[in-house]
Amino acid sequence: MSLITRFCLFTGLLMGYALAQTPPTDLLYGHIEVHADYELPPAGSSIHSGWKLNVSYNKNDDFNDRTQIVRMDPETTVIVASPRTTQLANGNAITITSAVSRLGTVGSALWFFPQANVLGTPFLGARAVMDPGIFQVNFMGNYTPSVTGSIGLRLVSMTGTGPAAGGRFGLWESDGSTLLWYLDTSNGITSADSIPTLPPNAHSHFNWGFTKPGTYNLTLEASGRTNPNLSRHANQLTSAQKTFRFSVPFSSRLQTQATIRLGLSTDTLRWHCLLEDSTNAVAYAPMQGFLEASTTASSPVYSTLPGAVRQMPLTFTSAGSSVANIVGLEPAQAAAGLATGILQGDQVKLTLHSHSGPGVFALLNSAGTASLMTTADGIGSGDSITLTGSTAMSTIAAFTQTGIHRVTFILSGNPSSGGSVRESAPFTLVFGSGVTANHDYSTWRDSFERAHGLAVNTLASASADFDKDGIVNGVEFLLFWHDMDPVRSDAHLMPMCQRTTSAANFDFLRDTYKDAIVEGSYEINAATSVDLISWTVRSPRVIGLPLESYETGAEAGNAHGRIMQRRLRILTSPGQHRFFRFQPTFR
Repeated sequence: MSLITRFCLFTGLLMGYALAQTPPTDLLYGHIEVHADYELPPAGSSIHSGWKLNVSYNKNDDFNDRTQIVRMDPETTVIVASPRTTQLANGNAITITSAVSRLGTVGSALWFFPQANVLGTPFLGARAVMDPGIFQVNFMGNYTPSVTGSIGLRLVSMTGTGPAAGGRFGLWESDGSTLLWYLDTSNGITSADSIPTLPPNAHSHFNWGFTKPGTYNLTLEASGRTNPNLSRHANQLTSAQKTFRFSVPFSSRLQTQATIRLGLSTDTLRWHCLLEDSTNAVAYAPMQGFLEASTTASSPVYSTLPGAVRQMPLTFTSAGSSVANIVGLEPAQAAAGLATGILQGDQVKLTLHSHSGPGVFALLNSAGTASLMTTADGIGSGDSITLTGSTAMSTIAAFTQTGIHRVTFILSGNPSSGGSVRESAPFTLVFGSGVTANHDYSTWRDSFERAHGLAVNTLASASADFDKDGIVNGVEFLLFWHDMDPVRSDAHLMPMCQRTTSAANFDFLRDTYKDAIVEGSYEINAATSVDLISWTVRSPRVIGLPLESYETGAEAGNAHGRIMQRRLRILTSPGQHRFFRFQPTFR
C-alpha cells in the first residue's frame, strides 16, 4: 500500500551554486565509478600533469557517453556500504565463504559490493577515459606499443579505523565458478595488488569486500607508459595517486553493556551525550544508538520491581571518549568530555525527566540492591545521580516489561564562574527491553499499545492515523527516531528543511533496520517539488543525481551507523522555490 503524507515543508530560496570543490556527498547506492582521466599534456609540461582521478557517474547512465560524465572529488565523497551489502535478499547475513576465506574466518561478517547491479547497493566499477594510442599495453609487467593502449590501477596503501581494527579489503571478479583476485590486503599490500589493464573508455565492475565496520581510505595509483611514436612525452612512465574514501556502518546496537559519556563544550558551553560501545570502538549520539536490555534477572530492590526484569549494565561518566569511531558528534568534542574547572566541584547532575514505555523503569546501583531513580512512584527531584570529575558510576537499567522505552534526562551543573545553573535540553536514551534494534512494526505497535493502555491491535493499521495529527501510524514507525509517538499529536516533530548558501536541505533520520533501502515492506522516501503539483521522489530505484538532487548523508562525526542522519539535498538556481515531503510505502 502506498500513500502520501499530508505533511509538507516549504521554503523560499534565493541562492546560486558555484563551487570550486564538489560538496560533501555520500554514495549509499547507485551506479558510480572510481575514475581515471588522462590527457597528454603539452610539451614542456610534466608528463604526470595529465592525470585526474575522481569518483564519477553519468547523468544518462550511458557510460559510452563522455559528454554526460560528472566528476566528484574523492576528498569530499564517501562510498558507504548500504544495508544490502550485509544481507541477502532472503534476509540471511552475508558472511565470508570458503571461496573468499583469504579475507577472514569462514562465517564471519562481510560487507559485499557485488559486480552485478543489485538494487540498494553501490554498483561500483573502475573507469578509464583517455584517447586511444596514448599508452602502451601492459602484459605480465611488460609494455608493448599499441594503437589502443591501457593503464593500470594499483592499491598503494589502506588506512582508516576499519583496517586499524583488523579489517581487510579485497577486490575480485567472478564468472560464476572461479574468482580472479586483483586486490587483497590479507597478506599485506604489494605490487601485485593491481588491476593491470584498463583500456580507453574502460568501464569494468568488480566485487568489493570489507570485513570490519569503520572507515577505509584506499590510496590508488593510476599508471601507464606512453607509446614511443608520440610527438611529445614519448615512451615515458607516468602515474598519479588519489585516496578514495569508504565507510562501513556500525550496527547502532549496544548490547550487553554500554558507557554513557556526558560532556560540556568549553567554547559553546553546550551539553552532549554519547552511548559508547567500547568493544567495537564506536560511540553514538543518543538518537542514533539503540540500547538492548536483554538480560533477564530478579531485582531484590523492593516490591515495585517484582520478579523478573530486563536489565542492562550502564556506566555513567563525564570523561571524554577515546574510541576511534564517533557517530553524530565531532570526535574532538567527544574526546573532550567535561573539562576540569568548568563546573563547581566538576559535578554533573543527571536528572530523570520522563519515561515512555510499558511498565516501570528504574536505574539501580551496580549490585541491583538499591534504586537510584525509578518511575514506580512517579518522577520527582530525587530521581537523579551526581557524577564528580572523571569518576565513573556503575549502574543497572531495569525494566519490568518488555518493549521499547524512551528514557529522557536533563543534565545540569553550577558554573565555576557563578551565575545560574547551566542546564541541558532534554535528551533521550532509547532502550529495547527484550527487543532488538531490528524489530518490526508488530513489535513497535504492541509496545506503544501497552505503554498507553490501548487494546491489542488498536494500532494494527499502518495507514490509519490514531492520534489524528495528520501523520499515519506507519510514518510514525518509520520516523521513530524523531521522537514520534502514534498516540500523541506530534506533527511538529517532523523534520524541517534548512537553507544554505548553495542548497535546499531536508534532513531526517533513516532507520535502515526499518527501511533497508531495498523496496521492502516499509519504505520511506523524500520527495521535492517546485510547484506542489509535480513531485520527484528519490528512492533506491530513482536515486537522483548526486550533484543535482540526491539523498546523501548529513552525519556529524567520522563514522556511520545503521541509524543514519540523511539529507535530501537540492542544489538550486537563483530565485527557485522548493517544497519537501515524505512518500512512504507500506506493503
